[in-house]
Amino acid sequence: MVDRLRRPREVALWVALAVALVLEVTTVDHAVVRWLELACGGLLLGAAVVFSDRFPVGALCLFVGAAEVPALILAPTVTNLGWAWPFLAASVFGFRVGRRVEDMRPAQFFLAAVVLAGLPVSVLVDGSARGGFGLLFGLYDWFVLVLILLIVVLLPWLAGRYRRQRAELAAAGWERAALLERQQRLEVDQARSRERARIARDMHDSLGHEWGLIALRAAALEVTADLSERQRAAVGELRAGVAEATERLREIIGMLRPDDEPEPDERVDIAGLVERAADAGMDVVCELPEPPVGSLPTAVDRAAHRVVQEGLTNAAKHAPGATVTVRVERGPDSTVVTVASGRATKQPGGVAGRYGLVGLAERVRLLGGTLEAGPRDGGFALVATLPYDAPPADPPAGLNASGDSKSARERARGQARRRLTSAIRVPALTGTVVAVLAMALYALVGANNTLDPAVFERIPLGATRAEVEARVPPFQILGDPERMLPAPPAGAACRHYWASEQRDDQLLFRLCFAADRLVVKEVVPRGAISTGSE
Repeated sequence: MVDRLRRPREVALWVALAVALVLEVTTVDHAVVRWLELACGGLLLGAAVVFSDRFPVGALCLFVGAAEVPALILAPTVTNLGWAWPFLAASVFGFRVGRRVEDMRPAQFFLAAVVLAGLPVSVLVDGSARGGFGLLFGLYDWFVLVLILLIVVLLPWLAGRYRRQRAELAAAGWERAALLERQQRLEVDQARSRERARIARDMHDSLGHEWGLIALRAAALEVTADLSERQRAAVGELRAGVAEATERLREIIGMLRPDDEPEPDERVDIAGLVERAADAGMDVVCELPEPPVGSLPTAVDRAAHRVVQEGLTNAAKHAPGATVTVRVERGPDSTVVTVASGRATKQPGGVAGRYGLVGLAERVRLLGGTLEAGPRDGGFALVATLPYDAPPADPPAGLNASGDSKSARERARGQARRRLTSAIRVPALTGTVVAVLAMALYALVGANNTLDPAVFERIPLGATRAEVEARVPPFQILGDPERMLPAPPAGAACRHYWASEQRDDQLLFRLCFAADRLVVKEVVPRGAISTGSE
């Protein structure tokens, strides 16, 4: 953990967020809130920077919650409150989540839970601070906060997602280059092997045949009766020379033939394979027939062993932690071998070699069988049908490493597009709904929060709250102009209404109550407050 903190990027991130926090708290007038925000903010930032590598979604949710606290809880009661730093931190960690997290569904769930938890808090806090209208005030504040968070978090997340996809495409490009290089080496080796085999066959079929005829004729000539001893000796030397040349030719042919493969392991034991996998920590369920598979034809027996071996290897690499089922079903004409794995419960660490299944498919094809490999029930299944007596099946047309790599790349791109679309669709739909509701609420309140100057003039100081409420509009201003006005008398709570006829010297009306009596009644000019507070 200490080493991670020392990395330049982590240190730079810590310093930048810490500086932003310090600059933010210097603008807070309330001393208790200032020191509380500094202490809590320092702890939150330190914990998030340290643990965000392992829990990036948790760090993001932490700062989304930190943004809600001052916006929904402290804002109604504390003036001149600085609260921009949690949004800055949420943007930073939103980018990190997009950069590092592939599946956004957990992040969406936790973020939605954190944001929804702020709704009742906002309504209750504003309701207790501003009375009945505070319920609408809290709802509107929550709508605005959700829209701000969607912008602050979603845009950096999209930028991080873009960076992640670019990195994945670059890695896929290098992987494809390595795959093509391996394919080229295989093709060169295969071309050499084919050429050596072709030369060996040609020499065996032509030269071997001719040398054999020469040796045969020399042997027949050696036993001819009308040859002298000297001639018979010469013919014997000729026959011996031909035999020696034939042996030398056999040696040369052996050198030109393809290299011998390693001797195969004679132990064909599926139960042993499963037992070794279980000993290594794999959760394996094995279903073998009676009599044992060893009684099958030798080629089928070895093919079944190879299918199970490849299936267990793939499950170990690509589905760690999943339950693997090995099933061998013996029929009258064929044996069906199934190796199925569930969904991985740990992060896969294996890299696809792409050639294990290709070689296995060729082995099954030569037996006249079929091999099926693909997703099943959230996991992966390998199913081989191995007939006992069938001619080799036709090879698949147009199957090569390049095409396989291309199709895999297209599938990866399609999955990435679907994940990105799904991740954007949920927050975009949420933002649209919240924006429509916020505008509807704003329009409803805005149509019923203007006070006629004549009515305002007729409201006497000392009037009861009920008498005033009977004359004023049902809604107040959706905003907080109180922050920009002189403090009301101690214990007084104020209401604000737009003037129906707005002038520079008459923008809104302020009515303050204490002990259920009107104690302050004043006209607020335009210069005293920004028109941006609505």
